[in-house]
This record gives sequence, C-alpha cells and structure tokens, in this order.
Amino acid sequence: MIDTEQWSETLLEKLQAHFGDHLVFAGMQGSRARGEARNESDIDFVAIFDMLDASIIRQYREIVATMERSDLACGFVGSRAALAAWPRHELFWFVSDTKALHGSLLDIVEAPTKSEACQAAAIGAAGLYHAACHLCAFDSMQNPDQNHDATKALFKNAVFAMQAHCFAQGSNYPHSRAELEHILESRGWNEEADILRIGCDEEALRTYSVDTLCDMIISWSERIMATYAESPQALIVREERETDREQVEKLIREAFNNHYVPGCFEHYLVRLMRSHEDFLPELDLVAEKDGVIVGSIMYTKATLTDESGKVKNILTFGPIAIHPHHQRKGYGKALMERSFERARELGYDTIVILGNPANYVSSGFVSCKKHNVHMEDGSFPAALLVKELVKGALETKDWTYRYSSVMDIDETEARRFDDTLDPLEKRWQPSQEEFFILENASL
Repeated sequence: MIDTEQWSETLLEKLQAHFGDHLVFAGMQGSRARGEARNESDIDFVAIFDMLDASIIRQYREIVATMERSDLACGFVGSRAALAAWPRHELFWFVSDTKALHGSLLDIVEAPTKSEACQAAAIGAAGLYHAACHLCAFDSMQNPDQNHDATKALFKNAVFAMQAHCFAQGSNYPHSRAELEHILESRGWNEEADILRIGCDEEALRTYSVDTLCDMIISWSERIMATYAESPQALIVREERETDREQVEKLIREAFNNHYVPGCFEHYLVRLMRSHEDFLPELDLVAEKDGVIVGSIMYTKATLTDESGKVKNILTFGPIAIHPHHQRKGYGKALMERSFERARELGYDTIVILGNPANYVSSGFVSCKKHNVHMEDGSFPAALLVKELVKGALETKDWTYRYSSVMDIDETEARRFDDTLDPLEKRWQPSQEEFFILENASL
C-alpha cells in the first residue's frame, strides 16, 4: 500500500520546486487524509495557485504523472480567486475536510459558519432525496446491474450531509468515521447511526433490497430538509424569564389542547412546577424565533432506585411543547438537544420520560425494558422511555422509577383553572386513545 504521507510530501516538493511561490496552498482530502484508505483508494490532493490557466494545469498534470500510482491521483486544482468566490455551502465541506500540507485555506477563505453548515446539510439532503427517489422509481428497473454501486454512492453521500448536520447542531466537525460514530452515539441519533453502519458494510448493502435502502435515505433526508426549512440559526434557545411565563403557559395550552384528554392540564402543571422543590430552573428553556417564543421544555428531578435500595438522582422532562404553527421544523429536537447538553453540564447522566416512542426514539430514547427500568408496581409501560446521557450510566441493574410528586395534579383544580382562561374547544381525538394504550400497555 502506498505511504500516503511520503507520497504527498514528494509531490509537494516537486510542485514547490517547479511553481515556487505561485503555489499558495496544498493539502489532502478524502479517505487518505482521514487514515481510512484502502489499497485502491483515490489520492485526493488539493493544489491552489495564485492564478490558473490551461498551461499551469498541463504542467501540474505532467508533474503528477511522474508520481508512483499516478493513476490514483485526483483532487482539486484551482486558483485563489476562484476559491474565494466559491459558493459558501460547498466551501463548508472543502475547508472542513482538507488537511493542510502547505499554507492555510483560512488565508484564502473565511472559516465555515453554522449557518453555512445548515445550508450545506439542507442542500445535501435535497440531493440525496432526489437521487434515492430516482433510483427507486427508475434506475433500479432500468439498470439493475448497477443497483449496488448506486446505493453505495447514496449512503456515502449521506455521510457528507451528516457531517454538516452535526456541525450545524453544535458538535465539532467529524473528520473521521470514528468521530462521526461517537457524535451519533452520544446524541442518540439512531437513524443516522444505522445509515452510517450499513453504508460502511458491503454485506449489509447487499442484504437489504434497493427499496428498503432507498426508503431509509428518503425518510432521513426528508427530515433533515424539514429541520432546516427555516434555519435553526434563527432559533434562540435560552432560559425562561419571569416575563415569559404567561406566554409560555399560553403556548403550552395551545400545543396540548385535546392531545391527551379533551382540553389539557399541562399549562396548570407548569404553574405548579415552578415553585416546587424538584423544579430545575437551569433546565427551564424556551425556543425563541424573531422575538416570539415558539417552544418550551421544563425538567424536574426524579429518581431510580436499584435492587439494593440505592437511590440514583435522574431527570424527567415535560411538558415539552412547540407551538402548532411551528411544528415539524426541527425546533423540538433542537430544544431537546440543547437541554441534553445543559443536563450533562449539570452532572446528570439519565433521563426517563413518559411519551409516545414515535416522538423520541430518534433522539436516543429507548424502551424502559432495555435498561430494566420499571414503575413502582413492577410494570414496564410501553410509554416509559429512557435515555442515557452518558453511555453505561445505568449498568446492569434493576431500577424502580419515581417521578416528582408535582406530577400528581388535582384534575378538578386544573379544570377550574382552565375555566378562568379564554375558552378553547374541548373534544375527543385519536391521539388520546393512542397514548392511553401506550401508557397502560406493559411490555
């Protein structure tokens, strides 16, 4: 196998000897820069000149042709001016994924921003969505012999969109597969982790049908596009202020009305929570867009008790609410992710909630039974979900979950409180029966 470091140093020496100061930057990209290359992997070399024309490209080509395994050479050749004028969302990947050997890209272009990462993730997801739909509808029928290569390319390109998505959501840019795996695992992004795992496994790619693989990409890319339909950079997540309380309670009431019961109790609950000893003001967060609060999440203390009677302090959140006009835009997930980071900073390692699994599995929550977490009566409700903020926090024990006493509200008092507010229509809807089933069904 080629010694990539020696190969790149040799080429750099030849280029500097020939072009001198006209070569302003050189670097490596791709699998060889990440240390993940195979024998026949491309050698992605980057060469930026102070100016460029066909004559310089020809000279560059002739120098590359003198290198061992020049048939593997590829990469980017360009000028300083062209790179400085390049679309910023494409420069996001270029700058983030290039390992400098000579000079600095930041002397030519500005460092990537989270706003540009949002744009890169959205555009990358849109391209994936189109490619997956086209493959599923046409290519798989017209060119069946190329199905494997086409699906492999889809999953490879999904990694680029994931890298941008990770950076946009506040993580460091994941340069390698190992770094990306770590971020996906720590954030509980199971859907992304599955795509990465399958895309890196030739056998898995051949095991699943084209339709199944395309469906995974279509579902994920659609969600990513929705996340960035309105840039989350415009979304501010901050602690709730006293002056926000009336607006937050109104938002929660509108978000939960008729969801679990005809009417709702959640706006009454938060009024009680704020003065309760188990309430955590550091984790009382709101999402604000254009000066208007569009979401809220609140936490209280809870406990897990193991079989020996040892008590572990944990968290539960709820209610979490996004205003009906702003749902399905990724705001809820952004709010949760920020609260998870804050919870870790405060020293907590576990969250247990009661909720619809469909809303929380993509954020890393799993069935309570997977961690042997049950209610005081020994039951494992289908709606009882667990997230380890720190992997291995729950070990292999038997845990009894106890939530804060503030959750045991007087429903009669809650209705009286609601009657003092502007009336909202109270009616039955299917989500009420759905959650009743999940809450009362035991695993």
